[in-house]
Amino acid sequence: MFSTIAVVLILVVLMQKFWLLLIVMWISTAQTEEILTLHGSNTVGADLAPRLAGDYLEKLGAVHIEKVMKSNANEMVITGYFNTQSSKSISIHAHGSSTGFKGLIGQAADIAMSSRPIKHEENLMLMGLWGDLTTPVNEHVIALDGLAIVTHESNVVKSLTLSELAAVFSGEINNWKQLGGLDLAINLYARDDVSGTYDTFKSLVLKSHKKKLSQDAKRFESNSQLVEQVMQDQGGIGFTGLAYAPDQVLVKIAAAKGLPEIKPDIFSVASEDYPLARRLFLYGNTEKNSNPHVAKFIEFAKTLSSQKVVANVGFVAQQISESQLILNDDAPEAYRQLAQQANRLSTTFRLRAERATIDTKSMQDIKRLVAYFEKLSPKKIILVGFSADESGPERNQKRAYIRSKLLAYELRQYGFRNVEIISMGSQLPIDSNQSAQGRFKNNRTEIWVSRS
Repeated sequence: MFSTIAVVLILVVLMQKFWLLLIVMWISTAQTEEILTLHGSNTVGADLAPRLAGDYLEKLGAVHIEKVMKSNANEMVITGYFNTQSSKSISIHAHGSSTGFKGLIGQAADIAMSSRPIKHEENLMLMGLWGDLTTPVNEHVIALDGLAIVTHESNVVKSLTLSELAAVFSGEINNWKQLGGLDLAINLYARDDVSGTYDTFKSLVLKSHKKKLSQDAKRFESNSQLVEQVMQDQGGIGFTGLAYAPDQVLVKIAAAKGLPEIKPDIFSVASEDYPLARRLFLYGNTEKNSNPHVAKFIEFAKTLSSQKVVANVGFVAQQISESQLILNDDAPEAYRQLAQQANRLSTTFRLRAERATIDTKSMQDIKRLVAYFEKLSPKKIILVGFSADESGPERNQKRAYIRSKLLAYELRQYGFRNVEIISMGSQLPIDSNQSAQGRFKNNRTEIWVSRS
């Protein structure tokens, strides 16, 4: 009996080694075809893009996926092996958002990964190749992220304004005592210059307040390494993607004094109410690019299954959720009455600043909204329009109404006529009207659905 068991175990081990040898021989003889190259954001490229790349290759029929890190940091190749003894690979170079657009300009990349919108000068340089990269054909939002501010868990300073952040990271405020905290020197932790995370922080915080990052800041290419260092430093403060920040070290952020102090979470980031919320992009032409995998991969990244991957990685998926808001007594009466009988959806619609059209994310969200309404069958859809304070109260009210009317028109094209518009004008700003980004955030239409 014992000898029979021993023989069986030996045979099992030999079979395992045999199949392992076959797999190794198969991988070594497979002809690899590189079907896509992605350059750009480390935020997108560190975890999300490799996961999506592997899933995409499996969708094409790959039966084995292999991820190989290159000798250069933040570069990798995702390879899928097929039963036909062939293989296809996707290369990912994640050195920062600006390198993605440089890759497109030099035609070294098929798709640019970015954690910020394309800059005007980058768009001009690519106009001849692909046309306007701010159109829905080229600009694709695949996820949302919150630019989180993190401090040591023991820090008593739990909220900051954007102007205070700018003063801290420029070195003008260098002790926590100046912010109501302990008499302790502030140590700065920041992402490196090519990072989209740093570029977003510079744009939303430093540049908008005419500040520059202190030379004393310690710089990191990796989000996770930055957070790890801050969590070990009682005087530390840093900025990173929300996906990398534990809840206990998060700081609430207000766009300015007197505006709401908002903690980054799934709803506040999805609605883009949070002052440091940002969009994660793929840039690639889905109509004119001769490589068919560009369009197929980008569309795959926006599917429901891929959005589940987005959530699993730690970003905010583009999935609609409801929230029953509890408002302060100082909120406008009409808004408080609405909150008593309706829920707000996490999707918020905005117009492009330079043209009277819905922006690219909102164009994508319409289809999601239609699918949500078809499933939910709400008694009433309420569009609540807000505007930046750019003129008198009457004109602000009218502008908010007109912007919401555009969305109501889009919904009517899909058969939804139970739509009501409430124009709040310039009331309840969530950002400062002193900057273009702030006005863009305030010029918004919230979507509410009645519960009865």
